[in-house]
Amino acid sequence: MSRPPAFLVPILERYPLQAGPLLTSLYDISLSVGWIDIRILQLEGWVVLLGHRRKEDPVRAVVPTPIHTTSLHPSSLKSIFSQLSRLDIENLPEIIPALAPTLDELRSRSNSKTNMGESHPDLSKDEKDDEAEAGENDRVVEKTSDSESRIDRETLYLAIVTPDSTVVYYKLSKGIKKPADVPDE
Repeated sequence: MSRPPAFLVPILERYPLQAGPLLTSLYDISLSVGWIDIRILQLEGWVVLLGHRRKEDPVRAVVPTPIHTTSLHPSSLKSIFSQLSRLDIENLPEIIPALAPTLDELRSRSNSKTNMGESHPDLSKDEKDDEAEAGENDRVVEKTSDSESRIDRETLYLAIVTPDSTVVYYKLSKGIKKPADVPDE
């Protein structure tokens, strides 16, 4: 198995109960589900993933847990919801590095390399690579400057990870909500 990204190692070591589920949930959310702007936050003894699927969506919280956990009690959930209610967008941790480029980024790179080869035939390969990298840096700045404006403080996703790496998500709401009050995504 490959090694986890270096920025995750201290968190994985600090939270051994959540280490496997955190890594599996992070890969699933970012690569399969397609969440963006993912952050890792430590709340009341639990690691929580924060992110959203689209920029216009609120930031949502996911608590990765192993299937056999008996540690997540109602008091823990109450504490997590309480801490979520006090979070501010400005005080969230930094967005973690992307685990892989998105399909749109790959298309953009492919198009820019194709266009660059045609529009600058007199540039060396190193100069073309520098221009492509500068364009990518502009895109990153653009992405981070258009920050999200709200956090979903009423919903918490529980990511339950099985030994075969299947991830099942349960949507927990603060209080009792009718099914019509809980929007599907």
